[in-house]
Amino acid sequence: MITGHRGAAALAPENTLISIQKAADAGVSWVEIDTQLSADGIPVVFHDETVNRCTNGKGKIADLTLAQLKSLDAGSWFGEAFTGEKIPTLSEALDTCLALDLTLNLELKIHHEEHTAPLIDAVVALIKEKNYPIDKLLFSSFQKPALELCQQQMPEVRRGFICEVWNDYSLTSIATSQPYSVHIDHRILTPTIAKNIKDAGYVLKIWTLNNAEKAQHFYDLGVDSIITDKPDTF
Repeated sequence: MITGHRGAAALAPENTLISIQKAADAGVSWVEIDTQLSADGIPVVFHDETVNRCTNGKGKIADLTLAQLKSLDAGSWFGEAFTGEKIPTLSEALDTCLALDLTLNLELKIHHEEHTAPLIDAVVALIKEKNYPIDKLLFSSFQKPALELCQQQMPEVRRGFICEVWNDYSLTSIATSQPYSVHIDHRILTPTIAKNIKDAGYVLKIWTLNNAEKAQHFYDLGVDSIITDKPDTF
């Protein structure tokens, strides 16, 4: 019922291999990470459009090659103990998740519409090349076109729609991508919204709740899974 957000973002530099390890150490069975493409078309694990916040470098992920990204320190911004931590490739992260027996919520990070198809193509190709176990994987995205492409290319993989705004038309709107789950900002979840999502047959996940004392409230609303930076406290 608990998913580590970007690994365990409160315990280690987010979206790194050590962050995934920290999530597993906390006892979770699910972990969430983000992926996007380097300039040379390699899926890497990173959230922001630029490397500015979480590395010692500058520039957009999409403008930097894998070699350039691997030259950056992605750990010291979080703490001296993590100096030298690298930006992982998605391939490395997949191997780590398998080794730790984690189920992966893989967020497809689309910063610009034109990135959608190349990212989905590369991710799907990698998943197939590795023969990655389908029951250990869920694709998620804020972008419905991304989920629809996933549905076309790998319909056997579960899909999760991420949303930070909800209205009366949301359920109708997301139906075209036939999601398995809805991932909603916990700050906007009401009893009515939760009931509508559950009545529609979707698994309900919330992000990013870091106060464990509030967990029972959300479970009472019907929430199936909590995505958190602090899996250890839950």
